[in-house]
Amino acid sequence: MSRLNMSRRALLTGLTAGAGILTLAGCQVAPGTGRDEFNLLSAEDESKMGRDSHPQILAQFGGVVDDPALSAYVAGLGQTLVRTTETPNADFRFTVLNSDIVNAMALPGGYVYVTRGLLALCGNEAELAGVVGHEIGHVLGRHSAQRYSRAMAANVFTTILGIAVGTPGIADVAQLGAGAWLQSYSRENEMEADHLGLRYMSRGGWNPQGMVSMLNRLRDHGRLEMLMAGRDPSEIDQTHFMATHPRTVDRVQAAIAEAGTANSGSLGEEVYLRHLDGLTYGDDPAEGVIRGTTFSHPVIGLRFDVPSGFHLTNGAKAVVATDGQGAAIIFDTAKAAGTDMLSYISRSWMPKSRLTNGEALTINGMAAATAATRGRTSKGNVDIRLVAIRFDADDVCRFTFVTPPSRTASLGEALRRTTYSFQRLNAAEKAAIKPLRIRLHTVRAGDSVESLAASQEVADWQQERFRVLNGLEPGETLRPGQKVKLIRS
Repeated sequence: MSRLNMSRRALLTGLTAGAGILTLAGCQVAPGTGRDEFNLLSAEDESKMGRDSHPQILAQFGGVVDDPALSAYVAGLGQTLVRTTETPNADFRFTVLNSDIVNAMALPGGYVYVTRGLLALCGNEAELAGVVGHEIGHVLGRHSAQRYSRAMAANVFTTILGIAVGTPGIADVAQLGAGAWLQSYSRENEMEADHLGLRYMSRGGWNPQGMVSMLNRLRDHGRLEMLMAGRDPSEIDQTHFMATHPRTVDRVQAAIAEAGTANSGSLGEEVYLRHLDGLTYGDDPAEGVIRGTTFSHPVIGLRFDVPSGFHLTNGAKAVVATDGQGAAIIFDTAKAAGTDMLSYISRSWMPKSRLTNGEALTINGMAAATAATRGRTSKGNVDIRLVAIRFDADDVCRFTFVTPPSRTASLGEALRRTTYSFQRLNAAEKAAIKPLRIRLHTVRAGDSVESLAASQEVADWQQERFRVLNGLEPGETLRPGQKVKLIRS
């Protein structure tokens, strides 16, 4: 028998044995569905995974929101939902994250998170209950554990394959694939979580139509984000999570009809909005704030302006501005002591790049330097201009300007103005930076979408923000006595 045939036999034997072991060890009942599912993790394993990952979630999303009353309210709503589940005594932990990103997520072991950005978007308790119920559904459906278990199984099989054919690298490739697969739930998992969420919110006394209206709010929010970034809002159908996951309004409506609960339950608008009044909207000053085309950070003590037409985004590790036409500005900071800025760029920041046009600068009294290089993105070649500024003895502030070669010259002056707008803030300027907040307003006779939107303390997209924040369709008007959310300090 040839060596190749021996390898094939070993492979088949290994795969068969591995499959038998995993099948025997991995079938467990998911509490939410009552079905046997492939799962290598015990309940204790899932709890440990949640505990270990919880600090990482807090670090990535700004920590816990500084509002004990709001946190207690959301936790109380979550616990009410848990009591309607198949495991009413299960240990769940609900956390409001101090992030303006509109998001909700769950970890194995009963860790459920909503951001203050999502709370600001919700218009009533039923909408929030739909989101939280959906995340509880993921936990009780054991969806994260199933993904993890399948990835582990895939790695077992590919490791056996690597051993059998004498190519260890094949397991490394498969691990990369499994890691990417873990980033999203399957379509079946998403629909299952929707069904479970509808079940729990209905049992809890909330109108399931809240899940439908929340999906509409999420889609409108996504379209506005596309507009603000200079992109076609129709792209939402290709890029937004509602396109990649089957949580469409039609399917949720069908699930509601199937359950026979379409017109029952409370929306809980008034009580929800009372808890929302005063919530920080947008950036927390502790993380820096965006006002139009200006970014300021009162804690670090700096500010700069980007050109008109650029949309600023404040990320966890960098501030990014884009113009929707291929140009971008990336601002971040780094630790670097005891070196001049030109040497820092060439030796520390970009030691492997071919740099040209290096030059020492002084920017508002601070030592700085600049250099240029070339790069490549998925859309082709780009010009890159690097600027490093000595902010203090240990810290360097950095701009990376990325432009399509055909636009580099035309954008040159505007990007230089951004560079020289960089400055330190004095004590009075730091103290003057206040957060924006959600403020409730009762509509009076004479109020209109246009007048109330214009009264908000936001510099751009006033009417669009107002409509999305309040769930108003295009052309929909206000009625006296209606409660609306405004963005004010």
